[in-house]
Amino acid sequence: MHITAESLDDLLLGVTKALFRQRRRIRAQRGKSVELMGVNLELLRPRARLSRSEGRGRPFSCLGEMLWYLSGDNKLDLIEHYVPRYREESEDQRTVYGGYGPRFFKMRNGYNQIDNICSLLKARPTSRRAVIQLFDASDLAASHKEIPCTCTLQFLIRNGRLYLVTYMRSNDAYLGLPHDVFAFTMLQEILARTLGVQLGTYKHLVGSLHLYDRNRDAAAQYLREGIQGHVSMPRMPNGDPWPSIATLLRIERRL
Repeated sequence: MHITAESLDDLLLGVTKALFRQRRRIRAQRGKSVELMGVNLELLRPRARLSRSEGRGRPFSCLGEMLWYLSGDNKLDLIEHYVPRYREESEDQRTVYGGYGPRFFKMRNGYNQIDNICSLLKARPTSRRAVIQLFDASDLAASHKEIPCTCTLQFLIRNGRLYLVTYMRSNDAYLGLPHDVFAFTMLQEILARTLGVQLGTYKHLVGSLHLYDRNRDAAAQYLREGIQGHVSMPRMPNGDPWPSIATLLRIERRL
């Protein structure tokens, strides 16, 4: 299945309708669901990354999760304030094993994957090697409550624009998908500013895209509700964004 859309809401509406038509059911560790396999979603306007609906417009939790990633940490106390359900994913009530922050900035042996791909693309703008790995082989070596659903993010500069192709092994269409699109398109725009290029489109590939039975009524309400319009977030300012990000993270910690 391939869905191309201008905004996040257009993607969510297409995905939700397709899942309601799906008859194949699975029973996984987290519950019963319907599932679509091998889904390709393309967002033509990555800044239209927030839902404009009453039920799905959640900038608070989306921003909180983005700040958690950018902090480079996987501590529970930061993300629990924004998304309380993460407490259920913690094994020690202090950290979340699958948290993306350390994987972005301190991947095994201390590799800063963000710095690595920025350096690579500055030196070789047409490189196809600018890939961030979030899912690791070691994640399957032991049983964990939560491991990354995101496998890789590949950044490509073409015709002066930065494109992002994300591959997810698994994606909850109701709760996870809106947050993932928000966070990864924000990162895409941050890196576009870092590299001094324009923003390209965003592609989101999913191995298993599913809707849990427990969220079916809420998803049906979203379909009935409709959306308020196609509104994009403003462009990020030109120039190096990282000093402002550091300031934002300091303010968040103080708050």
